[in-house]
Parts: sequence; C-alpha cells; structure tokens
Amino acid sequence: MNRFYIDKLIVSGGGHTTTVIDFKPGLNFILGPSNTGKSLVMDCLDYAFGFTPKKNRPSKIVDNNYGYERIALHLVTDNGMVILERKIGDTKIAVSGTDPTVDHGTYSVGHKSKKNINAVYLHLLGIDEVHSVRSAEKGSKTQDLTWRSMLHLFFLRQADVARESSALLAPGSVGHTASAAVLLYLLTGQDANDLTADEDPKISEAKKKALIGYIQEKIDEFKRRRETLEETLSSSTITDPRSSVEQVRKEIAELQAQMDAATRESQQLMSQIYEWNGKLSESRTVGHNFAILRQQYQSDIRRIGFIVDGASSISPVRKKVICPICGETTEHVQDTSFIYASAAELEKIKCHLAELSDAQNSVENQQETIIATIRTLEEKKKSIDTLISEQLQPKLSVFEEKLERQLSLIRLTSELEIVRQNEMQYRSELFNKETEEASEPSKHNIYEDYDYDIIHGFEEKLREILQASKIGGAASARLNMENFDIEIGGFKKSVSMGGGFCGILNTITTLAMSGYLIALDRNAPGFYAVDSSLTQLSEAEHKEQSDTIKQNFIEYLISHAHERQVIIVEQTKRMPFVPDESDEDGVHVIKFTRNKKEGRYGFLNEVYNPEDQ
Repeated sequence: MNRFYIDKLIVSGGGHTTTVIDFKPGLNFILGPSNTGKSLVMDCLDYAFGFTPKKNRPSKIVDNNYGYERIALHLVTDNGMVILERKIGDTKIAVSGTDPTVDHGTYSVGHKSKKNINAVYLHLLGIDEVHSVRSAEKGSKTQDLTWRSMLHLFFLRQADVARESSALLAPGSVGHTASAAVLLYLLTGQDANDLTADEDPKISEAKKKALIGYIQEKIDEFKRRRETLEETLSSSTITDPRSSVEQVRKEIAELQAQMDAATRESQQLMSQIYEWNGKLSESRTVGHNFAILRQQYQSDIRRIGFIVDGASSISPVRKKVICPICGETTEHVQDTSFIYASAAELEKIKCHLAELSDAQNSVENQQETIIATIRTLEEKKKSIDTLISEQLQPKLSVFEEKLERQLSLIRLTSELEIVRQNEMQYRSELFNKETEEASEPSKHNIYEDYDYDIIHGFEEKLREILQASKIGGAASARLNMENFDIEIGGFKKSVSMGGGFCGILNTITTLAMSGYLIALDRNAPGFYAVDSSLTQLSEAEHKEQSDTIKQNFIEYLISHAHERQVIIVEQTKRMPFVPDESDEDGVHVIKFTRNKKEGRYGFLNEVYNPEDQ
C-alpha cells in the first residue's frame, strides 16, 4: 500500500529569511514555551494539506502571516518527492517534484473544482478511483471520499485534541454518518455502493436496553472470572505446566518403580523369614524331643544302675523249689547273669546319652544360626520398610501434590481460554445489539456495517497503548458503537473524563486507529501529527514520575519510533522529560527556546514576541 511522510515545511517570501522545519522518519518532537509558533507549524501543514479557512475555523498563518508569502511542503513518497506550494491567502496549490506518478500542475482546494488537490493526496494513498460514501442516516445521500474527510484520523490540531466528541469522527461534523462511512472505507474498502440496508424487526427500545444490560452483566461476570484466573496463573512460578507435567509424571513413575521393587523385596524377605521361622520351629521340636529322650535315658540309667548296684551287694541264694515236671523238691541256686546284662545295657544307654548330647549341641548351634539369619532378614526388611515409609512414600506424595498443582494450572488455563471465548462472544453480541438497525426502516445505521472482528482488532491496539501508558481500566477499554467513541471501565469518555484526559485519550484513539490501518495494510499516510495532547493533562502530585501517564505515553512512542513518522507538538514544561536526539533510536527533537541568544527562538525566522524585542 502507498505511504508518504513529511520531509520539510518551508515558509518564505516577504523579505524574510526562509524558515525551514526538517522532519525525519521516526518520532519528531517540536518543543518550546508558549508563543513560539509551535501550533503555527501545524496550521502551516494543514494549509498545505488543503485547509480552507472559515469563520469558526480560522487559519493563523492567513490571519497573521508576519509578511511571509508562501508555504511549501515536501513529501517523501514510495516513488520520489512531491512538493506542494501554496501562496498564503490563495486557493491554488502548485504541485511538482520527482515522483513520476504525480501529475505536475496547479490544483484547487475547492471541492467542486475538476482539478482538485484532493486527487493528489488520494493518489499518494493509492486511491485513484472515485469513491462515494454514505453521508446521511436517512435516504441514499452520498458524498465523495476526500483527503480532508479522513485527515482528522492522522492530524490533530490543538483546537480538536481535547474535544469531548469522538476523535474518530471529523470535528465539527453535524452528522456522524459521513465520518463513520469514511473510516469504514479505510478499514474495509466498502463504499456507498457496497452498503446494504438490512431490514431490522421492530424491537422496543426498553427490550433492547434490557438485553444490552444483561449482556453487559455477563461480560462483567466473565471479566471478573478472567481477571481472577489471570491473577492466579500469573502468580504461579510454573511457566509451562504441560511440559512440567510430563517431567513430574516421569519422576513419579521412577519413584513408583522404586517403591514396587522395594515392596517386592520386602515381601520376599518376609517369605524367607516365614520359611526360616518354620525351620526354627522344627529345630526346636527336635530339641524338645531330644530333651525328653535325655530324661528317659537318665531315668533308665538311674533304674538300671540301682539294679546293678543292688544285685552286686548280695550273695547267691539257695532255695528249694518244686520241679514242675517230676514234682520233686530240689535245691535251686539264684542266677546272677542278669547283672552283667544290666551293666552292659547301662553302658549302652550312657553311650546313647553321649551321642544325644552331641545331637543336642548340633541342634542348638543350628537354632542359633537360624535365629541369626532371621534377625539379618528382619533388619534388612526393616531397612527397606523404612526406606519406603520415610523416603520413597513422602517423596512420592510430594511429587503427586506437585502433579496435582500442575494439572490444576492446566485446568485453570483451559478454563481461562473458555472464559475468554465466552467474554469475546458476549462482547460480539453486545456489539451486534448496539449496532442493530434502528427501528425506522427508512434509516440506515452506518455502524451496522462494521464487522466486530475489525473493531476488535482496533480495540486490541487501543488497549495496548492505554496499558503501556498506565491508564486505569485500560484492560476494559472498548469502542462503544452507540456514540462511536471509546469507553473505559464501562464509562463513556464524554461523561467521565475531563479535558486533560480527553486530550490524551483522543490522541491515543487516533494513534491506535491510524496505526491499525497501517497494520492492516489499508490506505493511510505514513505520518501522524498531534498538537498539545499533554497540555491539559494534570496528574496526582503523589505519583512517581515513572507511574505517570505522560511518562509512559512518551516512552511508548519512543519504543515504537521506527514504526512510522510521528510528530508531537508540545510545550516543553508539559513534557515529563525531553527525549534525547538519536538517529539510531529514530528520535528527533526540534527545540524552540524563546531566547534570542540561545538556540532557535521559534518557528518563523525574525518573528519575536513584543516583550522579547
């Protein structure tokens, strides 16, 4: 898309030394005290742009030209240089330069003239065909698209900066339709021939307001929830919970694997303990049986020993007995051979007892070994159980809690996205409801032709600059389609803001819209100029300089200096600071001193205030 920016402003003639203001790409500041001709610079630019003085909108350079005779404006285009020269008080503008696409010659500032300067400026924007835009709400009246009808979006004179009406609409316009239609064309390319008047059902105003109120309540509800979620998520130190979840899950899996292995080992040890306890029980049974056997052996030894001892102490006895066969009485000597048998048995039992002692000792040693093994197994199991209960399980619990927090953040992030979508949907519904065609079928509401997506893009750019400037409620700023002006925190600019705030808000509004047009690659010049946007803005004295709107607005302009040409005309004392001249940063400063002995006195050479003569 074609762009152009301002290179030079030259005021000459009348015997004066030629006055030149050199502009550069980037951010240009024209600073100075009162009565140094700062606003006159804007008047001269406007005059070269084709301004026609009127009683209610005079021109300073025409009424008080100090003898100067002509104004020349040098513009840099995509194809070269265009020079526009206009005599002060004349309605003709001579066009020359090096841009081969621009026809040289004399053009009129009158709209009805066949060779109008309007054609030159529109051509520089890439608009070569005639376009008409709707000019009235009723009927089918149209007017031609002109350079002057869109200039207020890129060029704000001092008298228009602090106005309460919408900065998106031309100042002093009786109706809003034409201005809104011009902007509609710039945003979409839709002219009067493309407009369609959709018939709207007859809906009562009361019902419409009630519905708008309900929609606004839903917007506020989602807004509050969105802000709560954004605050919660912003306080989290986890920047990417989804990737963190995978890492935590991996760590949990590793810990769980360790716990599973430890648990299995503990179970295996328990089985071994049970097995060894069984062996101990068996050994103890054997030992018990051995003890009983020992008692039996000892009892036998005592019994047999008593018999042997008793038998050995008496002599053999003779007694008479009757023969069971013949029945005769005979003498029988008692047999003592059993004594020897008993002694032999006693020795045998004593031998068994000795063997039993060895066996008992072996069983006792076996039991001690088994007990030691069981204790070792129990200690090892205790160590593993302690590892599980005091290390692995607590660590696992910590990671599980961490995982839950991260999953909660993911859920909150998903909810935030849904809330944002719902808020956007309701804002779209609010936009559609506010732009519904009026009940009268003969009327055409120009705002109905606007698409929400287009306006939403502008609102995002607007909120970006408002937030960067630290203006309260910036996040809720939107374009109210009922009056085609911005509102912040649900309050219209015209009823809630003073002149100082209106000035900065009007500046930001047009700065955002003109920048948005460039971002869309639509028809718009490559410059933006404003006069005295900070002059009436007075902020709380307790504020730190870094927290002031002025400070942050200027810093925003400096940080975006390379995006396009911006011209800021301001009183030096109204600036929060005077920026440093820097070609690298794209910042250029022109200072008027009102001091004949220091720097540049003012705009026009050889023109001084009476008190400074």
